[in-house]
Amino acid sequence: MSSSTPEWFTICEDATPQVMERVGRTVTANAMVLQVKSAPMLAHWFVLDTLLLANQANREGMHANALALTRQCVEAISVIELGVCGHPDAEATLLKWDADELTPGKLRAWLQANVWQRYGVGLWNEPWFTFMREFAGAVQPYAHYGRALAQWQVRLLSFHDADQPDTGSHAIIEMRPHAYDAQKATRITLFHALLSYVLGRVWTAANPADTEFAILIARLGLALGKSRYLDGHQTDWGQQFWAMVWERGGGTILE
Repeated sequence: MSSSTPEWFTICEDATPQVMERVGRTVTANAMVLQVKSAPMLAHWFVLDTLLLANQANREGMHANALALTRQCVEAISVIELGVCGHPDAEATLLKWDADELTPGKLRAWLQANVWQRYGVGLWNEPWFTFMREFAGAVQPYAHYGRALAQWQVRLLSFHDADQPDTGSHAIIEMRPHAYDAQKATRITLFHALLSYVLGRVWTAANPADTEFAILIARLGLALGKSRYLDGHQTDWGQQFWAMVWERGGGTILE
C-alpha cells in the first residue's frame, strides 16, 4: 500500500471483527433442523480460515494463490446468508442445498428472488442483485488455474502504450517465485474488505435494530465506493480484478 492508508482499510480494520463476531453468533444459534443446523456455521468457519490463509499468501507475494482461495468464499457466503436472513423458507432451501439439488448459481437466484429486495442498494446506488452479480463475477475467472490467474504470479513494473501507429504496446514485468506486487496485494485486500462489507450488510438486513453497527457498515461501503480500484458506477466489475492495471502514463496505480 502507499504511505497514506486508504480510508476503506482503516474502517475495515474496525468493522471486520465486529462483522465476524455478529455473524458467528447468529449462525451458531440458528434453530434449523439438525441435518443442516451446522451448515451456516461451517461455512462461516470456512470463510474465516480461508481469509486467514489468503492473507498470509498475499503478504508473502503468492497473489494468485491468495486470489484462488478468496474466490471460494463467494459461494460460502450464500450458505451463511441462509443461516442469518431469517426467511421462513431458508431452512427448506438449505436442505435442498445439502441434498445437492441447488447449484451455487441457483442458490444465489433464490436469494435474489426472496431475500435481496430487503437490502436496498449496493456501493453506487445499483440494486443489490446487480452488486452481488458483479461481486461474484469479478473473481469467477479465478475458479480454475488459467492464463488470467497465472498473470497474478508476476509483478507489473510498467506498461507503455503504443505511441506510433506502427509500434506495439509493451510491459516490463518481474517474474520469480513470490514476486510481491504492492498493487496486487492491496487489490486482494480490497476484495477481502468487500467480503466483510457483504456479510455486514447481510447481518444488518436481518438485525435492523443495531443502528450503530449499520452506520459503521454504511461508512465502510461509502469508503469502498471511493477506491481508485473500483469504478462500478462506470464499468462492469469484470474489469476491476484483471491482473494488470496501470496509469495512463505507464506506472502502476497505488492507493
